[in-house]
Amino acid sequence: MDYAGLFSSNMPLLVEMPVGLQADTKYVFSVTYADKGVFPAEGLIDALSKAIRREGETLSQYPPPQGHLGMRELIASTLAGQRGAPTDPESIFLSGGAGGAIGAVLDVFIDPGDAVFVEEFSYLGTMRMLLEHGADVRHVPTDVNGMDTEALDEMIEHVIAEGRKPKLIYTISVFQNPLGVTLSHERRRHMVEISQKHGVPIFENESYADFRIDGDPLPPAMLGMDDSDCVMYVSAYTKLIGCGLRLGYGVVPPPVMDSLKTIRFGGIPSHLAAMGVYQYLADNREEYVTDVASSLRAKRDAMLGALGTHFPSNTTWSKPDGGMMIWVKLPEGADTMAALPAAVEADVKYNPGPVFRAERDRANYLRLTYSHNSPDEIRDGIEILAGVFQREGLFGWG
Repeated sequence: MDYAGLFSSNMPLLVEMPVGLQADTKYVFSVTYADKGVFPAEGLIDALSKAIRREGETLSQYPPPQGHLGMRELIASTLAGQRGAPTDPESIFLSGGAGGAIGAVLDVFIDPGDAVFVEEFSYLGTMRMLLEHGADVRHVPTDVNGMDTEALDEMIEHVIAEGRKPKLIYTISVFQNPLGVTLSHERRRHMVEISQKHGVPIFENESYADFRIDGDPLPPAMLGMDDSDCVMYVSAYTKLIGCGLRLGYGVVPPPVMDSLKTIRFGGIPSHLAAMGVYQYLADNREEYVTDVASSLRAKRDAMLGALGTHFPSNTTWSKPDGGMMIWVKLPEGADTMAALPAAVEADVKYNPGPVFRAERDRANYLRLTYSHNSPDEIRDGIEILAGVFQREGLFGWG
């Protein structure tokens, strides 16, 4: 059978990624896995047992189109109580991780050539989806206070002056991936004003809001600052409890929900996973989030200490208050894409900076994640990585 002429002409555009990111290595500094050191195996067993006894017969049927009602009610309660965003469970849909919700929203919004505004560097998975859709990705300058909203306003006006309609402002507003910064309260208010002024929706990703380690309290979500349905919201429980559970969610206004229903039927995550996560969080959320923060603090501090010991003075890195990643800048001319195969050969993976850029430039940056390995492994892995970079000449530029 010759399949070449049978494939759909609507296939996603090809987006090349570094081969080494798929390699199996001991030191995984390239993925924001859930923290296996505090994975609640026994707690989930108990939660699933309780949930199945209470509502297991519902597994014989297809779940509600927007997902498990109890889980959506718990999400609404959490958003109102912890993120300052009162929300109706009917505005919430469950998804296969945050990526499932993001992909669904992009499917109903983005046509080839549509302008989408993101941070100076933005999460590689979302970047890949945007490029597969043929979006015109515009990177907005970003600093320690998050996306520069003055620059955002000017960039949107420029696109409008070209006679084009900007489609989305996509922001990872808490412990931004990969930069680790949090959008300030002032800039959140300004971003909402910009959205309302230009009629460009905000797509707010707070997948890391549960991972505050220390520092100042988080500002409220923009979802709760908006009174005109300008903000859509996405988050997930994959990083908190387990990536294999593939449970995320989106919050959208009614017109968007109506469009999503036309493309999402049957696409919700496992009802069993939602039942178990709902019961576990209902019983254990506060204690478990505290345990995760304590574990991540030890791992973050181990990585920061190892970088200080093994990376030279001509390199710099972020010092995050939460999340799961550290953003590293090497001297101009260093090529983290080219050095990745040598790192993988040495049993270490990281994310080269270009995978967070539409133009695939800025190769002297990299992202390191600390959620997977133990503190001792992190210290060993950073020492090995420093040796690779030294041998490959990445420390010797400038």
